[in-house]
Amino acid sequence: MDSNPTKTVHQSVARQIAELIESGNLKKGDKLPAERALAEKFKVSRSSIREAIKSLAQKNLVESRRGDGTYILADMDADIFDAFTTAFSDQKKRISDIFQFRKVIEPEIAALAAASMDEETLNRMKVIVCDQQMQAQSGKNTSELDASLHHEIAKATGNSIFPEMMQALDRIMKESRSEILQPPARQQASIAAHFKILEAFENRDPALARETMRQHISEVEEAATGRDSSK
Repeated sequence: MDSNPTKTVHQSVARQIAELIESGNLKKGDKLPAERALAEKFKVSRSSIREAIKSLAQKNLVESRRGDGTYILADMDADIFDAFTTAFSDQKKRISDIFQFRKVIEPEIAALAAASMDEETLNRMKVIVCDQQMQAQSGKNTSELDASLHHEIAKATGNSIFPEMMQALDRIMKESRSEILQPPARQQASIAAHFKILEAFENRDPALARETMRQHISEVEEAATGRDSSK
């Protein structure tokens, strides 16, 4: 989805590989490092590497050969490089806009949820976060549970509009959430933030819930965009 902002993570990797080709560090006929090595180099998930390579292959810049690896097919001319740069910039701006929206809306949703929290809802949220922790420890992707928690928080406000809004937002963020949360360190950081949010709910503390959610979204934004969202 070239126009979809949710692919910022793998598009960032594709752009960085494209820069290596454009600069001459990677030349026609060169073989790319193995998927695992690239994932470690760029500090992203292997699925992001696969999507990045697929994106480059669609531009006829690389070719994946079954059982052999991925090879550079052509040097990159300035027009192609400019197209990559423009697409990446547009996507980065769009996802930045989404996080700005989330930082305005979700902390207030958390505050409202804290004010109206009941034990049944809180226990349901605890189950989600504990399941998320167990899946992370098993090396599984936890993005669906992450989305479920944010949806439960929206429902806990008692306002029917917020869950609908979060469902729409999740459709936009789905792949990005999956890619961002896949690295183990990012999963653990997200889970730790969720436990802090649950603590604010347990204390029925709207101000703490608001600030904890704001900090959580800022940290996820930094992971997604690579920049300090506090600046």
